[in-house]
Formats: sequence, structure tokens, C-alpha cells
Amino acid sequence: MKQDVLNQLVKEKLIFIFKTQRIGDEDLLRAVQAVVDGGGRFIELTYDQPSGTACCHALPLLKEHFGGKIILGTGTILDEDEAQKAIDAGTEYIVAPNLSREVCSLCREKDLMYMPGVFTGTECVNAWKWGADILKLFPGCEISLDYAETLMGVVNVLPYFAVCKMDETMFEDCLNIGYVGAGISRAVNSRELIEQGRFDEIEKRTRKFVEIAEKHEQKGGRS
Repeated sequence: MKQDVLNQLVKEKLIFIFKTQRIGDEDLLRAVQAVVDGGGRFIELTYDQPSGTACCHALPLLKEHFGGKIILGTGTILDEDEAQKAIDAGTEYIVAPNLSREVCSLCREKDLMYMPGVFTGTECVNAWKWGADILKLFPGCEISLDYAETLMGVVNVLPYFAVCKMDETMFEDCLNIGYVGAGISRAVNSRELIEQGRFDEIEKRTRKFVEIAEKHEQKGGRS
């Protein structure tokens, strides 16, 4: 299953991220629907430490409502215990800000895509050796695109994914230097838009990112 998810992510190039502890069920369903209407498919729910209650509640809620229209994952997973709770709740992939050998092993056992957070060449190589599937260079843009491009060129072991303060211009820049995709949060799913019920704007912003991804795919990668 994890290879299918990874292949689809490399094609789609986008994960839309929601902080479940900040949003009620009805608003979450409407916001995710707006993302789907805008062409998005990958949804990530952030794990709310320490209990994960909001996330583990929202995972089955979204899966029951959207089914195969979305590929649903969990982010901000720090350790094996959190990963297991998310898996039990139905997550389809795991994203983290850190690298954990235990989480990597668990995801391999469960055949789930694991995207650990890395920053150095050593972390990238260890993630590769331990069986991770894709590398979340974190923070992916604030460190500078030059650093990211150099690291990707020297430690070319797995695909790299950007997660940072992402806007449309930065997304294009990331794709052009070799990232296979990016996580989108506030640029689309801002707390203000959700609280104001501006779900049409969420759909509109999603569509802009999807169009950039599709254009890049049609060009065959780097510009």
C-alpha cells in the first residue's frame, strides 16, 4: 500500500494540512470538501499532543464521509505510541517533524508510507537506511532553497518534500529545484477563512496550487 500512496503523492505533489484541535467537525468536513472540490486529494491531520484525541476522532470521521476521494494521513507524529494510535484510527500514511527509527519500523511493518522530518545529511541517510519512503526537509523553505538544493544533489537517496510557510511562488520554486511536492496549510486552510465560513475561497486557493502542480507535471519536472 505504501508504494501506491507514494506514487500517487509524487504525481499529485500536494498535501493539505489541517490542525484538528482547532476546528469542529462540521467546519472540518466543509473545509476538506472545499479542498476536494478544488482538486486536492491528500489530506493530513496534525496529531494533537499529548493525547491525540481530536486527530483520532477526525480520522474515521473523514474516511467515512469521503472514502476514496481522499488519501488521509497524520502529521506531527513524534514517536511509536502516537503512530500506533493514528494507525488504529485509520491513518493511511505518517508524517513527522523528526526522524524515529521505531516509527520507521512500525510503518514498514504496517506497509504505510513514512515521511520523517530531516535536516542534515546524516538524518537523510539514516532515514533511507531505516526504510523511510520520502524525506520531509523541515523547515523546508526557511533554511533557504540553496541549502535544500545542495542537500538534494549530494544526498540523493529518497524523494524530498517541502513543508514550511508555503505560498504559490514558493511552491513553484520548490518544484523547480527538485522537491517532489509540498505541504500546504495556512496558504489555503487558514483559521480565519474557516471561522468566517469562506469555503469558496479555500476551494479557489486549492485550485491554484493544483494548477501549478499539474503544469509542472506536464513539463516533466524541473523547469
